[in-house]
Amino acid sequence: MKTVKSRTPEAVAVELDEIPAHTSDTMCRILIGCVDRLFQDPAVEADYKRWQQERQQKAKGATT
Repeated sequence: MKTVKSRTPEAVAVELDEIPAHTSDTMCRILIGCVDRLFQDPAVEADYKRWQQERQQKAKGATT
């Protein structure tokens, strides 16, 4: 994976309205595939479930 060290997230401006629909769709399909492969890793899925439980507990604490 190539790392660009000369840019920070704050320095990159993306005009979402300027991205053509077909390009956006392609990028989304790629991202969904990557996330799907990532969650096939049991460790990632376990971390996510732990995060979900922590979030639910915080939400319960905020409502009581």
